Order: sequence, then structure tokens, then C-alpha cells
Amino acid sequence: MSFTTKYKPLFEVNILHKYFLNKGNDDYFSMTDAEKEKQLAGYPLSELFSIVPSATTLLKLNGYKLICKITDHGFMVWSQISESNNNMPLVTLNDSLSLTFLLKTTKSTFNHFTQVGLSNAGQFFFFSNNRLSTEAPGFPLIKKANNTTAITDSYRLSAGSINNEKRLMSTEELENLVGIIRIGMKGENGSYHITKADGSLRNEHREFNIVFANRKTTWRYFFDADQQTTNNDDVKKENGNPRQLITKTEQPLTTKGFVSIKLGELELPNPDVQQINANSTLTKIYSEIFM
Repeated sequence: MSFTTKYKPLFEVNILHKYFLNKGNDDYFSMTDAEKEKQLAGYPLSELFSIVPSATTLLKLNGYKLICKITDHGFMVWSQISESNNNMPLVTLNDSLSLTFLLKTTKSTFNHFTQVGLSNAGQFFFFSNNRLSTEAPGFPLIKKANNTTAITDSYRLSAGSINNEKRLMSTEELENLVGIIRIGMKGENGSYHITKADGSLRNEHREFNIVFANRKTTWRYFFDADQQTTNNDDVKKENGNPRQLITKTEQPLTTKGFVSIKLGELELPNPDVQQINANSTLTKIYSEIFM
């Protein structure tokens, strides 16, 4: 007699970054399905983030017969199911069970191209279907899959919560950590519950979105010679300096597409993410291009 081990999806988390998915000024979520598929092809999630279960969660995954699989745009957790009932986990998933995953950046320039605050860059983001008791009641929950709103600094933990989380992790786990993803079997409300009231699995598993916006910056061009500008140009002299021009409005940083910036008949190049500078109050960010 042979037995086949079967698994069913428990939940899924999509981690999407518009720096890689937008095309110039074209927003990924406003594209057609065909255009989205093209933009998503080659999405370098593994080059941007490392997603790993915490040490305690790794033990839970093993004990509860769960597996975590990295996908092209996030990760999924699967539950081994009973041989007699395809909707029941092989091991009962307690209502109090929660799983924690560490979101680590593999890019030193992550804050360069991500639209988040610079002054509080050391504070972790926290994405969960439950709020921490140490945070204010209005702390945002992780977005559901039908919500494509980009995250903001409101997802950053307070100093007290960060200290509490640090006590649960090793030095190695804290390296390059930018966010914590924690999913409980029972969420803040019914629409966030992972399992049904009787502990069975849903026909359609819960799916969540974490969307990072691409940073918009003022593009600053340095020239070797004086430049003439007009009101029709997309750039202007910075502080009257004819060799230092800046865009009149902030422009998006993306890996795909091209943003047209005109100086007379000349189309100026788009910047990379290596060379950025901020003013003293960190309220204005510049991308610098040397012509």
C-alpha cells in the first residue's frame, strides 16, 4: 500500500516593488493583464529581498507539518492535509498559532529607490493580520490582495515594539532586517482569519499584498558649460546656476521605461539609484546626473 503526501495552500503573501514593476510614469497596477505579465517577467524578488522564517517559526513549520515556498513574487505556506478530509490539516492548527517571517534586503540602495522616510530608516516595518498590543489601535494591518495601496512609514514599529521583537531574534536574524511579517491563524477580524471556525482550510486561501512604492526624486543635472533654459523646458536653473539644472517636478525612479525630460531639443538621461543626496532636513531628495 502506498500513500501520497498532499498539501493545500494555507496563505500567500505577495511582495511587490514598483521600482521594478512600473514602466517610467506608467503604474503597474493600471496596466492591462498582458502588460503586467510582461513587467512581472524577470521580477528580481530574490535579488531584492531574502524571506526566511524566524528560528521559532521554523520549528513550528516542522511541528505542524507546514511548508514555506518562495514564489516569483512572494511566498506561500502550505499545510499537509488529512488523508480522509482534504479540508482538514493533518495536524490541528491552533487558533493561537502565528508564523513570523523575516524580510531582509539584499540591496544596499534599498532606501534610495523606495518611497519611505529616511529619518527613521532603522525602524522595522511590521506586516500582520493582527495588531500588537504595544502599538496604537490604529496601527495598519497587512493589506489584502485586492488592495494595491503602497505601504507608508505608518507600518514602522515604535521603539518599544522593536526592542520586544529584538529579544526574540538572534544577531544573525537581525542582519539586514527591514520588515517582519507575522500571520496568525486567527486575525484581527473574521475577514483576516486564515482557518475556518472549525479549524478547516478554506477553498480559497487568504492572500495578502505588501507593495513598496518607487521613490520620486528631483533630478539634478551638472553641466560643464552654461545652459540656456526656457519656460517650456522640463528643467530650470537651480539657484540661478546655469550649469546646475533641476527638474521642475519630482520624477519616478524605475528600472524599466524612460521618462522624457526635455531641455530644448535635447532629451536628458534618466538617473540610476546610486547617486542620491538629500537636503539637511531629509525632506527633499535629489538624484544627481553628471553630463
